[in-house]
Amino acid sequence: MGKSDAIGKKLMCNNTYFADAFNAGLFGGETLIDSTNLSEIDPAEIELDDPETGTDTFFNKYRDVLKKALIKTDGKNYFILLGVENQTEIHTAMPLRSFLYDAIRYTKQAEDIAADYRKQRKNGNPPKMTRTEFLSGWKYTDNLIPVITLVIYYGTDEWTGAKSLHDMFSEDVDEKILECVPDYKINLIEPNIIDNFDKFQSDFGKLLQSIRYKDDEAELTKIFTGMTAIDKLIADAISYYVDERWSKMTETVEGGKVIMRSKALDMIEERGKLANAVATVKNLIKDFGFSIEQACHAANISVDDYKKNSEN
Repeated sequence: MGKSDAIGKKLMCNNTYFADAFNAGLFGGETLIDSTNLSEIDPAEIELDDPETGTDTFFNKYRDVLKKALIKTDGKNYFILLGVENQTEIHTAMPLRSFLYDAIRYTKQAEDIAADYRKQRKNGNPPKMTRTEFLSGWKYTDNLIPVITLVIYYGTDEWTGAKSLHDMFSEDVDEKILECVPDYKINLIEPNIIDNFDKFQSDFGKLLQSIRYKDDEAELTKIFTGMTAIDKLIADAISYYVDERWSKMTETVEGGKVIMRSKALDMIEERGKLANAVATVKNLIKDFGFSIEQACHAANISVDDYKKNSEN
């Protein structure tokens, strides 16, 4: 497991951040998912063998995180399954990947119900079923638990990958054909297009806001100026996804939380100065024919720092 995968998984194993991601990302900030009503589920998605054909081929897929949630709305209580896929890079075929995860999980639910009926018959307590229900392994009164997959993208570039199954088809496919093909759209959190971070009720929103403005010193200064003590996990994530130089700049305070505001602000200021120096070097080289060494000397920046920060 890579570092980015480990950080993303740790974030979503935290029920508070998990619930906040769904509530803000899918439900407009409404507290539909209660962090206290979440339970972890094995994220392995296994396409089971067919008991009728005896097929013993298994197809394994692994989600990042999967939880069962007890939802209480309009006086009703029911369960849903919530899965998360963390992405540092754009996955160009994400609709197909998410669709496969959900389909396998629905299939597993149906197979578990059918297996329970087989067990009842084996124990001498056959369930009352019509012939159609018996052949299907599914009663008319049976129900599936809804499955929702949320893709959390920790990058700053626009998500240019497909966002629905239909996006993955050729543009030449006739609309009459597409009308007969059910679409599948991914639920995507994309920091770059979030316009209201107040929908988030935890520090997870600060992380996404920092990612969106990672290259904007003025906006980062506003974020960190108003930032109080935060969870160390969030601080580690901000350091990883925004600027790794902040990883050793946290100060532990009461309650195990950390403060990274003052030192981070200093670093943001330095980043601004460095960006200006890089721009100056580029102008001197382009407009006045300076060598890299001459331009760096004039801009008071080392050649190494210039090369490291001039890729863009």
